[in-house]
Amino acid sequence: MTKNMVVLASSGGSVLDEALRVEACRQHIALVVCDRECGAREVARRHGITAEVLPSRTGREFSDALHDYFLGKPEVDLFLSSYSRLLSGQFLEHYRGRIVNFHPAILPACPGLDGFGDTLKAGGKFIGATAHFVDEGMDTGKPILQAARPHDPELSDEENRQRVFLQMCRMFVQIVAWFAAGRVDQQGRVAGARYELSEFSPNLDEWVRLTW
Repeated sequence: MTKNMVVLASSGGSVLDEALRVEACRQHIALVVCDRECGAREVARRHGITAEVLPSRTGREFSDALHDYFLGKPEVDLFLSSYSRLLSGQFLEHYRGRIVNFHPAILPACPGLDGFGDTLKAGGKFIGATAHFVDEGMDTGKPILQAARPHDPELSDEENRQRVFLQMCRMFVQIVAWFAAGRVDQQGRVAGARYELSEFSPNLDEWVRLTW
């Protein structure tokens, strides 16, 4: 059954662009909503997905605008967020447990706007990414899926960043698939997941692992 999923974005949309190339992901995403004109809007249009802009200067303004926009509309099954500010208010309360954020660091280490950069500044030996539920805090919600790999000092920062980017693309598609199948509970546990030694925990479904 197709789910009604919405992407919240305020960035260039590079992860979204890669994820929407996968049919199993694209079929569930009905809408992209941005707080400003940004690359994610053009990405959505290029893939034939409706995009809306709700101009907002703060996270609270965007949260209130989202609450009003979706009031009376068909219920959204999942929000996938690459939005850079905190969500709050009635919107967060109504959709608690149905908003997932993607962060380029291994939380709880290095929350905030530059998770990857802060990992490097701290001298972290592992780089990675986290998909987690959104709550009132700064990247403090329960993790659902994490990825980690050694930071390779022989590579440039951009090459290491590209590895994290690929992790986030895989995570995005996997999160869509897991939620579409009803496999994620409110504690971030994934039904039927495996936890063998891997770059990703829980392990990715094989078809997602082979996508990139």
